[in-house]
Amino acid sequence: MNFWMFKATPEHYRIDERLLNPYPMITWAVTRYHDRIQKGDTAFLWRAGTPRGICAVMTIEACPYQPTQEELHDGFNLPAGLTAPDPDHWAKCKILQRFPIIESSVIKKIPGLELFSFFSAFPQAINFTLNRPEGTILLEFIEAHQAEWKDKKLEIVPPKPAPKLKKPAPAVRPGIEKKTKPSAPAAGPTGFDLLKCDICGRYVVRSDTARHTQEVHDGLPVDWKKVR
Repeated sequence: MNFWMFKATPEHYRIDERLLNPYPMITWAVTRYHDRIQKGDTAFLWRAGTPRGICAVMTIEACPYQPTQEELHDGFNLPAGLTAPDPDHWAKCKILQRFPIIESSVIKKIPGLELFSFFSAFPQAINFTLNRPEGTILLEFIEAHQAEWKDKKLEIVPPKPAPKLKKPAPAVRPGIEKKTKPSAPAAGPTGFDLLKCDICGRYVVRSDTARHTQEVHDGLPVDWKKVR
C-alpha cells in the first residue's frame, strides 16, 4: 500500500462544504504518478489556504477512473467562470475519516514528521507522494485523536476577503509638470489692512508700514493699531 496527499484549494473546490456532506464517494484529479496510484492506497486530504492542513483520510477505490458528468460537477467543485480540469486520469476515492483540520504547525511537532517531505514538495501540484513511515505516523496520530475529535463539529471556514486595491495615481508624462490647484490664501492680516501709527497718528496700509517707519520715524520702532 502506498500513501498519498491529495490537495484541495478552496477557491476551486468547496472542500469544507463537501466534508459536511456524508456521502463517502468522491472523484479526484490525478495529474501525476498515474502508474503508481492504485486501488487500496491511502490518500490524505490536504486543505490549502488559511487554515491549511489535513482534514480527511481516503482510500483509493479505482485509478485510473472515468467519472460521470454528475461526479465531475457535484455542486462543490468549481465556482462560476472556471472550467473543470482535464487530466489524463481520475481516481475514485472513498472518504473513511473526516475531522477538524490538523494544521501544518501541529504536524511539524509530531515525532518523526519534523522534516515532513510534503512541506518541500512542488506547491502547484495536486497529488503528492509520501513515504511509508510518514504515512504510518500520520495514520497513528489520527487514530489516537479520533475520540478527542468525536464531539467536534466540522465547520465551513469563511473565505478570506480580498484586499482592497488602492486607486493608482494618474500618470504624468515625462517633461510635463503636474498642474496643482492653487491653495486658498491663509487666514489672517493682509497687505491692505488699514493701520494707525501710535506716534504720529497717521493712517497707513499695512504694505506701507515699513516705508513709513523709515521715512517718517527714522526706523524707530512703531506700534500700530488696526483700524479695519
